Parts: sequence; structure tokens; C-alpha cells
Amino acid sequence: MSREKNEYYGNPRNQFWRILQEVFDAPFTTVDYEQKKALLCANSVAVWDVIAKCESDGALDSTIRNPVFNADLPMFISENGINRVFFNGNNAFMFYKRGTGNINKNVLPSTSPANAGMRIDRKVQLWREALRG
Repeated sequence: MSREKNEYYGNPRNQFWRILQEVFDAPFTTVDYEQKKALLCANSVAVWDVIAKCESDGALDSTIRNPVFNADLPMFISENGINRVFFNGNNAFMFYKRGTGNINKNVLPSTSPANAGMRIDRKVQLWREALRG
């Protein structure tokens, strides 16, 4: 769904945008993607795909085949003075380690609808501590 919309976390069931709204006390009045991107910029948050392209039979990470990793992440971090990197779930970190791999393991709970094992209020708390701490 995200690929079809050409938006990060385009699936309305993914909790990413809802969590960031709560973390930064900035509720959206619309589902406008430009407003969502503005929230990221206003709070110095960058979003980057670990995988540049792949074959997949659906939205689940377990269906990913033949990933091509985004090798530019270390350069992006260096060129932009980024001092903290967080991964949205363990799978993102594991793919990063497979592809380019040398960064601290700062993994936050996945916002994916497939990660239903943790309540959203706990996810918000952990994301808030990481991003605002």
C-alpha cells in the first residue's frame, strides 16, 4: 500500500504517523502526506529505507526476496550530522546488518500492524523517550 501511494507508512493500519503525532503533540487534521512530512522536518526526524528495492509477495517482511540494500545510509548520516539512528522494529535492523551493517542497535517497537503484541500507549512511550529524550 505504501508503494502504491508512494508514501512512507501509507497503510492506514500502520501506527507510525499516529505514534509520531502523539510523541510530538501534533495531531493531524487531515491525512495529507505533506503535513506528515512537515511534522518530521519540524522535529528533525529523517526517514530512510533500509532496502532500496526487492521482490515481495505482500506487505510482510517475511515475503521479501532478493533485497537490494540502500548502501548510502552511512554517507547520509555523515553528510547530515545525524547523531542518532533508530530502527522501526527488529526486522529493519536485521536487514540493515545484512546489507551495510555497522551502526548501534537502537531498535524501537515496530509500528507495523503485524506487531500487535504491544499496546500503542507503550509504543508511544518508548518512541517518545527515544526521540525526545
